[in-house]
Amino acid sequence: MLVKELAEAKRKMEDQDQLRYIEQFKLKKQEEEREKKRMLEQLARDKEERFGKKFDPSTQTSIKKESSVIDDVDYYIKAIRTLYPTFRCGDQAKNCLNTIRLILNNIVKNPDEEKFRKAKTTNPNFEERIGKIQAGMKILEVLGFVHEGQFLVCAKPNMDNFKKSIVSLEKELEKLE
Repeated sequence: MLVKELAEAKRKMEDQDQLRYIEQFKLKKQEEEREKKRMLEQLARDKEERFGKKFDPSTQTSIKKESSVIDDVDYYIKAIRTLYPTFRCGDQAKNCLNTIRLILNNIVKNPDEEKFRKAKTTNPNFEERIGKIQAGMKILEVLGFVHEGQFLVCAKPNMDNFKKSIVSLEKELEKLE
């Protein structure tokens, strides 16, 4: 009983550490974008001083671009590889990415089959391979899977996003070999 509680507490701490790492990474990226914007504005002002052109920040193109689904998928794939290195976690990252690739491949090959668009989150294999890895769950959520009771369901799969994600997953899996 005590061993189970300790193991559960350790898993929760690891999950919190992973979330903290991801949030720190996002904050760092946002800070870099703000710094880049500030530097571009300073360059524009310097250009105005040198060449006499009026600087108007409202006419400047926006630096921040919206991230696409594929960008988000790539981000979470890299997060999985970083947070679950082979030397520390064995094949956990590889198993997670392989399982996600398998789910997506099944949907692409059989888009009309409802059974392939559902994943039971209480299934021990799913829980072990993807459920324990929050970034793995995020990949599926970004691709359009939603929680419905004990299932993750993709009602309207975007085949283009799925195919691009499969390519990204395969490239990452090659690196893990």
